[in-house]
Amino acid sequence: MILLVLFTLVIAYAVNFLYKKWKVYRLLLDNFKTPPRHPIFGTLTIFPKTAPEIFKTLLSLIDKYGKNVVLTRPILDAQIIISDAKDVEAILTNPNTKKARKASVYQTLEPWLGTGLLTSYGEKWFTRRKILTPSFHFSILDGFVDVMSKQSDILMKHLKSMAGKGEVDIYPIVNAFALDIICETAMGVTVNAQADPNSEYVTSVKKMSLAFQERLRHPLGKSGLYNLTSKGQYQKTLTTILHNFTNKVIGERRDQLLSNTKVDKGSHMNFLDILLHASVGGKPLTNADIREEVDTFLFEGHDTTASGIAFTLYLLSRHTDVQEKVYQELKKVFGGKDEMEITKKKLIDLEYLEMVIKESLRILPPVPGIGRQLMEDTLIGGIKVPPGVNLLLSIYAMQHDPDYYPNPEKFDPERFSSQSDNKRTFAYIPFSAGGRNCIGQKFALLDLKTVIAKVIMNFKLLPGPEVILQGDLILKSSNGIRIRLEQR
Repeated sequence: MILLVLFTLVIAYAVNFLYKKWKVYRLLLDNFKTPPRHPIFGTLTIFPKTAPEIFKTLLSLIDKYGKNVVLTRPILDAQIIISDAKDVEAILTNPNTKKARKASVYQTLEPWLGTGLLTSYGEKWFTRRKILTPSFHFSILDGFVDVMSKQSDILMKHLKSMAGKGEVDIYPIVNAFALDIICETAMGVTVNAQADPNSEYVTSVKKMSLAFQERLRHPLGKSGLYNLTSKGQYQKTLTTILHNFTNKVIGERRDQLLSNTKVDKGSHMNFLDILLHASVGGKPLTNADIREEVDTFLFEGHDTTASGIAFTLYLLSRHTDVQEKVYQELKKVFGGKDEMEITKKKLIDLEYLEMVIKESLRILPPVPGIGRQLMEDTLIGGIKVPPGVNLLLSIYAMQHDPDYYPNPEKFDPERFSSQSDNKRTFAYIPFSAGGRNCIGQKFALLDLKTVIAKVIMNFKLLPGPEVILQGDLILKSSNGIRIRLEQR
């Protein structure tokens, strides 16, 4: 009898759950355009198997069906792909940022990142954001510029050994450079990724990035069942290695502070030091709390920065007129390449280079899309969409939309001149926007300016093959980002 009652309750719960999903499913299908659907697999059957073809297909669906498109998956699952700037603005500028939550796909990052600033929401996100904002104050960034300049000099020596020797895949090279900077500014440690790319920590970071890409494309990727697969176990092993490293650094630094080793609260504090000085409700953050944020900063600032640098150099290699204008501006600000003293003030003076970087981030944004999960009723395209629905805000599609950018495929830095009357608003969001925008965008721009300035002062960039894009969490090229270098 008891088993019958329990069985009846389970069935009733399942029926109620599916009925609620069906109502939302029908609401989306009745009010938004959607491609033809398979009765079981939904729109999944439209997409090819390779990452570049998946990305290309997604963009073609937006072209064909409009700025807001519904895609479906098995068991009444539907999400909206949004590239209408008005709707993106409404979503990102919701004044109640505590009710902004990342889409469910981001939960796949939690085994490594926990619920740090990227994946948390509600009161925890609000408190952490408040703690972390001072980390990017201009006085702190001044100290970070010294690190960026030092690591750029190491990169220049590496590139000089490759100049005049044919095509170079620039991405893994600048990826190691970006990892060196992030580790030194985040944790105050040098991992020597440029000099020793085969160390356990460096290789584990690279492998983890690839492991996440594989998980996103796996049928069980969003499910806990993925952890039972061999690839899930492999990802768990990498997570342990990365956590052990971060835990060791945090523990050693905390011990230094407890033994009264002074840390100046000035420009040379790193991200970890700031977290170790922080408190919530009068209590210091635990080592686990700090690890979440340090690992999040590493993840968000490492691959994205490398993508931004590599794609900007790629575009400059294919537009020699723009490259020459950048070079002339650099000579005006710095003099000769042997006189390059990198300071934040001089980087700010590089106005044309900043326009170039912004245009590069428009054409090839490091983050091609942002996932959100609605926490309250939200108007999208005039339709009230209920909580629980997952959204993908397609940054790439918006920034290539001719409604927002005439001749969008043209690389034209003048779009971002102070005299331009082009009103970009929320059609340009390479760092997201609103209350949950990228907290490290000033850091990233200084990093990009520093390394690109040094590269252009030392080398002429010549084009290699055209990139084949794939849109994972980070925009990548499946055939590398290949250019040729000639010393100036």
